Amino acid sequence: MTNQGGRGGAKPAGKAGGKAGGPGRFSGPGKAGGGKPGAGKAGGKPGAGPGGAAKAGGKPRGPKVFSHARPRPEGGKVAGKGARSTAIAFVQEDPAEVAGPAVPSVGVTRAMLPRGFVRVLLAKGKSKPFWIGHPWIFSGAIAKVEGAGGPVGVEGAPCIVEDERGNALGTGFYSPEAQIAVRLHWHRRTTDLPFEPPEFLGLIRERIAAAVRLRAQLGFPNERTNVYRVVNAEGDYLPGLIVDRLGSAVSVQLGSRPMLDARNVIAAALREAFKPSRIAFTVTETASRLEGIPVTHELEPESGEDEIEVREDGLRYRIDLGSMQKTGFYCDQRENRIRFAALCAGKSVLDAYCHFGGFGLQAARAGATKVVQVDTSNPVIAAARAAAELNGLEGKIEALNDDAINYLKESQALGRSWERIVVDPPKLAQGRGHLEDALQKYARLNTLAMATLAPGGLLLTNSCSRHVGEEEFGRMLTEAGHRLRKGVRVLERWGQPADHPTLTVAPEGRYLKSWLVALD
Repeated sequence: MTNQGGRGGAKPAGKAGGKAGGPGRFSGPGKAGGGKPGAGKAGGKPGAGPGGAAKAGGKPRGPKVFSHARPRPEGGKVAGKGARSTAIAFVQEDPAEVAGPAVPSVGVTRAMLPRGFVRVLLAKGKSKPFWIGHPWIFSGAIAKVEGAGGPVGVEGAPCIVEDERGNALGTGFYSPEAQIAVRLHWHRRTTDLPFEPPEFLGLIRERIAAAVRLRAQLGFPNERTNVYRVVNAEGDYLPGLIVDRLGSAVSVQLGSRPMLDARNVIAAALREAFKPSRIAFTVTETASRLEGIPVTHELEPESGEDEIEVREDGLRYRIDLGSMQKTGFYCDQRENRIRFAALCAGKSVLDAYCHFGGFGLQAARAGATKVVQVDTSNPVIAAARAAAELNGLEGKIEALNDDAINYLKESQALGRSWERIVVDPPKLAQGRGHLEDALQKYARLNTLAMATLAPGGLLLTNSCSRHVGEEEFGRMLTEAGHRLRKGVRVLERWGQPADHPTLTVAPEGRYLKSWLVALD
């Protein structure tokens, strides 16, 4: 990518073939004539920024202007070192005239920063991931934050993000108290393009509509499945927003302050797309702690049916909108439930951390001889039992209200075993600081599961913690097997389905690990 050129002014900065004018506050260093970026010898003081003082006896300066220099190919070659550049000038606006949510197009300066925005300047060498589209900026990548109208409050503010040369690379929201300091909502991608970010609320509407169209291409909804993910946060270019379709209703998880503030626009876009009977808005305790926003669980409209029925691969489930966890239904395991069930005909199955019982229900329908479901939550077990009855499978399923670890320890002591086991615990690593503790818990859980696996059996082990990488997950399974003096073979690695897209530039979004393993 190219950098913005040297300073604007009545004359080009620097002598011919000598050093180019030093970078102004908001434009990167040019390399006119192959010289090094640095102090110009003509046209003002070194590093004076746009519109520097003229030399004594030189022509008087006109209005301050800012040049957006764009390298131009010569002779068909890509512009680079020594390439000439054309400068497009932009007259500085009066600061008093800059107001509201509008963002200036090119040559952003302190005077031109829109009211209510802050400028986030990145540390040297930290900008490349964000030029190519990474949506998260952590505090360690930030050199300085400047406000337009006083210090930034704890609630944060919309922001313009600049690289170390002052090139504006995108817009987002700065949260001084959050784990992720900036969530970028729009990326400029290259200085060859003018800096013209869209209006934020309009961007939300457009991207929700695009996400809905993508799911339609993937075949959702259909006769067999009407519960699926509509918006997958960064994977749909909407950081901090998750939306699930739950049959006639929609569940919205708000994970950042700008998304919380935009809830009315989000609701309007979803009503236009689906005409849902109700919309559930949720801010989890984790999001509240990390983002500094209030815990929320609200239904719109307030009155209406709380319990709705959904279908996944032809199986029916009932969801209570008033008491559901997160978005209400873990549809990220949909394809894995189907794959696992295909291996369960004629086998005994243990479904640990069963939630609504999806793995167990699929296995029972596929012909498992017996299915035991275990979960520590009374409402979850009640829902799993209701789902078994709703699908006529109650005779094949035993649903137990118990802690999975305790049940596995008891089973080991009593000599119980299963030919197929699935363990799908909740997120055990809420952050990098919890990683070691989480890995120890995963190792303990998987050691117990392996100890109760019948000879020749298969274990499907899962982690939904994005902070646990595949390499770390594999080492954990090796340790768990070693405790039993067993080798562990990975037969297949599954993950989240197509309605949970991720960005190649942000592999952290691929959080779900679902590994089918066998023991030697």
